[in-house]
Amino acid sequence: MVERTSSANLTSNRPRTVLIVEDEQLMLRILNQVFSEHGFQVFAAADGEAAIEIYRSHKREIDIVLLDIGIPKVPGWNVFLKMREENPDVRVVIASGYLDDESKAKMTRAGIMGFVDKPYLLHELVETLKRLIDAPVPPSGSNTPVT
Repeated sequence: MVERTSSANLTSNRPRTVLIVEDEQLMLRILNQVFSEHGFQVFAAADGEAAIEIYRSHKREIDIVLLDIGIPKVPGWNVFLKMREENPDVRVVIASGYLDDESKAKMTRAGIMGFVDKPYLLHELVETLKRLIDAPVPPSGSNTPVT
């Protein structure tokens, strides 16, 4: 599934853009609708291959990625690594219900911006992503802008 939803954001010239990577179709549709209603432009992918393809095609537009770690075709961690190859400063938030502290620490050191535990409250998820989009880019080792 590859979807793109456009929505006007009244608070800026360009809407915030999120790539949602979620294999549960119902949750993907709900997240797409909620983020669109909050003024986001939304790209959606139901598996790792689609996520990588969408990110490669739209990396200049995508402000943040909400990435389910347990997705089909290409695991979430590998998706993150591919995105980081495309853009060392990619902003990724991992959505999972089962990550231990050691795994989170490893992922944070690799450049993951944050974690949201499933199940999550949708309004809190939207606010978390808005806050992380507006935060300064953390040092990645290169901080090279996407060209």
